[in-house]
Amino acid sequence: MDYNQRLGFLLSFVGAVIGIVGGLGLFIFTYEPYILEEMTNLAAESGCEVIIKDYLPIIFDLSFIGGILFALSAYGFYTNEEWSVSLAVVGNTLCLLAGFWPMIPAMQMGLIPVWGIIFLPNLVIFLVLTHYVENIPWITVLFALMTGIAYVMCFLNGVASTNRMGLYPPSSDSYPPIPDPLVTLHAVFKGLQRVNWIAAIGFGIVTIGILRRPNKEWVRILALGTALLGIVAGYPVATASSISFNKFSMFFMAPILATVLLVIPLWPTLWKRLVKAPKETS
Repeated sequence: MDYNQRLGFLLSFVGAVIGIVGGLGLFIFTYEPYILEEMTNLAAESGCEVIIKDYLPIIFDLSFIGGILFALSAYGFYTNEEWSVSLAVVGNTLCLLAGFWPMIPAMQMGLIPVWGIIFLPNLVIFLVLTHYVENIPWITVLFALMTGIAYVMCFLNGVASTNRMGLYPPSSDSYPPIPDPLVTLHAVFKGLQRVNWIAAIGFGIVTIGILRRPNKEWVRILALGTALLGIVAGYPVATASSISFNKFSMFFMAPILATVLLVIPLWPTLWKRLVKAPKETS
């Protein structure tokens, strides 16, 4: 193995251990304590214990699958396979989301965000793997990081919609039903919950595409469509959340970022300046 292959093998091996062993350990360590803390901690938002109960296992699934992909990638680097980097990028994308989301409820409750043990190393792996192993230009790496942030933010908006739906359920106390502005908010969250998740999946694929298929036109078109999804689904959810709690919602981050990302694929020349193929090594 040459230097890049050895470095790729080391990064993938570390990613596999963090994703599989770290993910399992953190899930066992935090699952029930987080649910109990959400139910008893006054700083926690109402209904968040249901989110932890339902979504933390899914987050662990992402971490575990990402770790398995890292393990396969390590084997690929060891045997000098072309697909090794692609598997590492996909595994890294999954582990970044798995590490980031659980930190939010932890910090909200005043707890140590221990899932950063998965997120921070994977952020380092992302930067080193893409630039130093695969020789992707920094400008493309940073742009992919930007679409990756949008991927995480849109996922958070989908989870937020799930939580907010429980705050204003439709009432059957009267017939015919009396229109209620708060129940209308329920409809907003219900209607756009899945669209935000579709946008998250789209940005995840765009991020991988920028790094692995930078010259493909479908990556730019998918980025354009996904940014539109993030805008259409994000602004109403963020606005409804602001109305619910009578304060500015952090869920505006996803649609604002999607608005910025809409401009880049709309301008093909700018897209080509940002999305570049890996540099050839001598």
